[in-house]
Amino acid sequence: GVEVQTDYVPLLNSLAMYGWQLTCVLPTPIVKTNREGNLSTKQIVFLQRPSLPQKAKKKESKVNNF
Repeated sequence: GVEVQTDYVPLLNSLAMYGWQLTCVLPTPIVKTNREGNLSTKQIVFLQRPSLPQKAKKKESKVNNF
């Protein structure tokens, strides 16, 4: 008779616009009870985003005029 409710959609939608993607959700042993008797757990959420290609810096050669 246990029902698990999670709602990562708002978090994921807000971060997706910046390229972040959910990779893993790690449950922790931390459990709390609220006033209504509902249990809640803490979870660690891992996100990643692809690395952006770095622009190659052009080396400017210095010319010494004598």
